[in-house]
Amino acid sequence: MDMNADNLKAIINAIPGNVFFKDDQCRYLYVSHLCSMLNTAGRGDFTIIGKTDLEVQVQKELGEQYYKEDCELLKSGGELEYVSQMQFGENLYYYKIQKRAVHGSGGSVIGIVGVVTDITQETVLRQKLEYLSSTDTLTGLKNRASLALWLSQPITSESIPLSIISADFDNLKLLNDNYGHAAGDTYLKTGTKLISDLLPNGACMYRMGGDEFLITLPACKEKDCSVLIEKISESFKSSSIESVPLSISLGMVTLNSVDQNLTEAIHEADARMYEQKRIHHSRK
Repeated sequence: MDMNADNLKAIINAIPGNVFFKDDQCRYLYVSHLCSMLNTAGRGDFTIIGKTDLEVQVQKELGEQYYKEDCELLKSGGELEYVSQMQFGENLYYYKIQKRAVHGSGGSVIGIVGVVTDITQETVLRQKLEYLSSTDTLTGLKNRASLALWLSQPITSESIPLSIISADFDNLKLLNDNYGHAAGDTYLKTGTKLISDLLPNGACMYRMGGDEFLITLPACKEKDCSVLIEKISESFKSSSIESVPLSISLGMVTLNSVDQNLTEAIHEADARMYEQKRIHHSRK
C-alpha cells in the first residue's frame, strides 16, 4: 500500500477516537473528527483549526482547564490521561482524554498529540451497576453492601462524636398478612421518608433487610441523637397505613473516641432496639 498523505489520513480517521494535534501555542492544527456539539451557532464554516480550547470549548471552565494542561505539557514534555465529563444541553458525556507532548528531531517539544474517546455508554452502565449494587431498590436507601464498605474505613476524628441508631419498623408483618405486600412496601417507603426528612446533613440511612435499618450520624452528640429519636417516634405515632398505626423500635449508641469498636457499637444499638421492641410487644 502506498503510504501517501491520503492513505495516512484515512488510517488516522479510522482510529476509534478523535485524534488531534496542537502546535506549541496550544492551537489545533489537525482533528480527525470535528465535534459538532462545539458548533453551538450551527455555522457551516465552523472550524477549530488555528484555535485553542479557550476559544472553542462550550464550557469556559473546561476550556481553561485544557489550555492550562496543554501549557504544562509543552513545558514538561510529558503525557496525561484522564476522564473528562462534559455537558451539552441537558445531557452528560464522558470522554477519555490522552495527551502526549511531541518532540521534534532536535529534541524540543513542537506540539501535543492526543486521542479523545467517547466512553459515555460504558461509564453510564458502570454507574448504574454501582448504584444497583449499593442501593436498596424499594426505598432508595443504601444497602448492607454499602454499609460494609463504610465499616471497612477507619473512623475519622471529624465524625466524633459518632452516633448510631438501629431501627425496626413494628407491625410490618401485620400489614403484609392482612393487607398484602403492597401495603407493607408502602409502609417501608413511608417510614423511610418520615425518618429521612428528620435527618441532619451528613447522616446516612441503610436498609439492613426486611424491616431493619441503621442510621449513622457523624458529629452528633448523644443528647442530640436522643432528641432525634423522640422526633422519629412521634412522626411514626402520628401516621398510619390501612388504619394500622405506625410504630418503630429504636436503639442508639454514641462513640466518643476513634478507638471505640464500631461493630460492637452497632451490636449494642441493635440490642437496645430489640429491647424496645420487646417492650412494644408486651404492651399489646
